Amino acid sequence: MNKTRNIVITGFMGSGKTTVGQILAQQLDRQFVDMDKLIEQRAGMSIPQLFRTRGEDSFRAIEQGLAHELAARSGLVIATGGGALVKAELRGLMARHGTLVCLNASKAEIQARLAENDARPLAKNWERLLGERQAAYAQIDHQIETSGKSPAEIASEIAVLTEQPLRVKTPDGGYNIWISQGLLSNIDRHIEALNLQGHAIIATNDTLAPRYGQQLASRLPQADLIAVTDGEEHKNLQTVAAIYNEMLALGADRKTALIALGGGVVGDTAGYAAATYMRGVCLIQMPTTLLAMVDSSVGGKVGVDLPQGKNLIGAFKQPQAVLIDIDVLQTLPPLQWRCGMAEVIKHGLIARPSLLDPKMWQKENIQHLLRQAVQVKVEIVEADPFEQGIRAHLNLGHTFAHAIEKITGYQVPHGEAVAIGLVKAAKLSRRLRLIDAELVERIETILTQIGLPLTIDLDANLWYEAMSTDKKWQGGRSRFVLLKGLGQATIVDDLPKADVLAVL
Repeated sequence: MNKTRNIVITGFMGSGKTTVGQILAQQLDRQFVDMDKLIEQRAGMSIPQLFRTRGEDSFRAIEQGLAHELAARSGLVIATGGGALVKAELRGLMARHGTLVCLNASKAEIQARLAENDARPLAKNWERLLGERQAAYAQIDHQIETSGKSPAEIASEIAVLTEQPLRVKTPDGGYNIWISQGLLSNIDRHIEALNLQGHAIIATNDTLAPRYGQQLASRLPQADLIAVTDGEEHKNLQTVAAIYNEMLALGADRKTALIALGGGVVGDTAGYAAATYMRGVCLIQMPTTLLAMVDSSVGGKVGVDLPQGKNLIGAFKQPQAVLIDIDVLQTLPPLQWRCGMAEVIKHGLIARPSLLDPKMWQKENIQHLLRQAVQVKVEIVEADPFEQGIRAHLNLGHTFAHAIEKITGYQVPHGEAVAIGLVKAAKLSRRLRLIDAELVERIETILTQIGLPLTIDLDANLWYEAMSTDKKWQGGRSRFVLLKGLGQATIVDDLPKADVLAVL
């Protein structure tokens, strides 16, 4: 879990180094350094002026001195000039103190980008220059093709390659989300970084306790295990009380860390216990389902259900860290994979359309998929940590879904209920003329490809009545998260009952 090494982004002019570097630095909560901008500051003139008045040798001398300065620092995201690391000496220097990543763009894209900015002093003979530098670029270990990718996607790919955590900023600080293989089996390597030298209690369910819980407990210096009954129907205050009682029996105090190892039910229930036991103890989320990884483990919302509705009892409890071990997905049942994909598709619909590409759903791309989906959640919860505004967008389809779960006594898995809810939200959006029929059909096609249901046989009036206890409704007035376009969610209040019944 080493986050101190610099990340150095290089590549030919027009490959997007600065834009990608800025996004990556923001995602990782690091300082961004644009070497060309610093050179201009030190020279007191623009780079084109520097080339004209002092020549390229003067520019390279300043660049070399700056490279030595930056290599001596740590925790930076650095965008170099296109020629900064062509010399083996500077390439080796930067590599000793950081991770080098080279961005590669097609000639057509480079030409188009250079046409937008013809002020670069070496742009006139760019094709010859590219040929001269390609051998040096090829010496860099991490290579990323940028063609057809957005800067945010490229930044995510760099973070995966360099095994960097996502950083979540919160009102009282922040925490890291680690997405990697072997986090559970190698937890002993990270005890100090996670401050787990003292007493820890692992809260899991009776299915995961023998599979992963005992292994995790054995690798921590002082850990106890609590196993609750599996299933959404046990996400209630009775289970929370049982966790309290076991924590007391195990001698848990305010310095005890509670590790929530499981899916969304464990994360929400144990998280609520951590928020309220002795007015709050340290919480670490270790989600074991795709659904919990991309959604419930991030953002600090924890809570349990009442017979009248889902998540009506809850709190905001930010974790100390979220540890997403990709290896545990190998034992995830296909149904749970599909259910997790419902939340991934929801994130794609509200903010990141690239998640709707079937190529992203392949299990060999799971780390990139996870990072993209989690990043959507991170950006929204950072902007709205206490759900006063756009965080409600994460509830697309959920008003319908929670009512399905309530009516059926949680016999319909959450992800399947969300899939049906997404279809109903899309159809309601279409009925209000916010989107066209083509987008509704696309959503249905995507969910069908994944193997998720599109509808359910419920009495429409009963369904509507179950939605009326949704915590987002205010003063008895309906509130729905709908779509006004791909990647564009909106909140619509006080809809006529007839419009809702028409899509139910």
